[in-house]
Amino acid sequence: MSELVVTGLYKSFGTTVVLTGIDLTVPSGSLAAVLGPSGCGKTTLLRIVAGFERADGGRVELAGCTVSGPSVDVAPERRRIGIVPQEGALFPHLSVGRNVGYGLSRGTRRSSGRVAEVLDLVGLRGYAERMPHELSGGQQQRVAVARALAPRPSLILLDEPFSALDTGLRAEVRADVCTALRADGATAVLVTHDQEEAMSTADLVAVMRAGRMVQAASPRALYLGPADLGVASFVGDTVLLEGTLSGGRALTALGSLAVRDPVPAGGAVRVVLRPEQLVLSANGDGVPARVREQVFFGHDALVHLELGDGALVTARSLDCAWALPGLDVRLRVRGEVTCFTR
Repeated sequence: MSELVVTGLYKSFGTTVVLTGIDLTVPSGSLAAVLGPSGCGKTTLLRIVAGFERADGGRVELAGCTVSGPSVDVAPERRRIGIVPQEGALFPHLSVGRNVGYGLSRGTRRSSGRVAEVLDLVGLRGYAERMPHELSGGQQQRVAVARALAPRPSLILLDEPFSALDTGLRAEVRADVCTALRADGATAVLVTHDQEEAMSTADLVAVMRAGRMVQAASPRALYLGPADLGVASFVGDTVLLEGTLSGGRALTALGSLAVRDPVPAGGAVRVVLRPEQLVLSANGDGVPARVREQVFFGHDALVHLELGDGALVTARSLDCAWALPGLDVRLRVRGEVTCFTR
């Protein structure tokens, strides 16, 4: 078992507090994404887990053993942790095969076939004799992942490894790398500020803000049940309305809406729903609204609308070419909404 358990982690640099009581558990064989804006402390967390920084308080346990604690600080090279940096950092004078096998003993490199195995996992079968300068940026990142996987470490840490790639290549490499990690049964932590990257790849998404762990949950649970308004807006587009709770429902400008558990005690609330929950129709059921703008993305479009009371909302739709600016439409909400006490 290679479970990672971080408990009560604190870290300051001088008078600047960077981490405040961080708790995080990553089950063995799963991929966790630590998500947050620049400066929230996520890279410092990664460096403490790797052993590159010493925590001021708290504990890090890996595979049942304490590697960082009040009286314990295991050296980075003895933690059995693989690192995938932002831009691969391959040895330019070594072939792909020798880069991948760098962390293996000489006997293992010769006899086990592990180098070929992990190159196959990341989609680079037959590339062992190539040199790093002969590879694209995406291929170099795949080699970096293969190198981290090769010694079968207890944990793999990925520090924004796809940020230097262009958008199309990033999605392809990300998907292939995640497939390789899961195929090899690796426990991994991905540090990123990219919400789409975290939500589409991880089993567990841990949201950090100002040195604190705000919420850690599966992508679906995080999206549907954010801990606060900050998490709701950070992990996707939101529609925010003022409302009043009555009989377990929220009374809003979009009508009486079903509220997702946990339901606040009552009174004035702020109501959060997602743009894809708004259903447009030319007539029929729903509250009246007027189209102000439509923004087309190819795979879908965002329709910006104004309600009768002047409130502005945004709907996401796959089929709304007819919803032109100035048109009067009807809006209804499907599914439950999330409420926070005002």
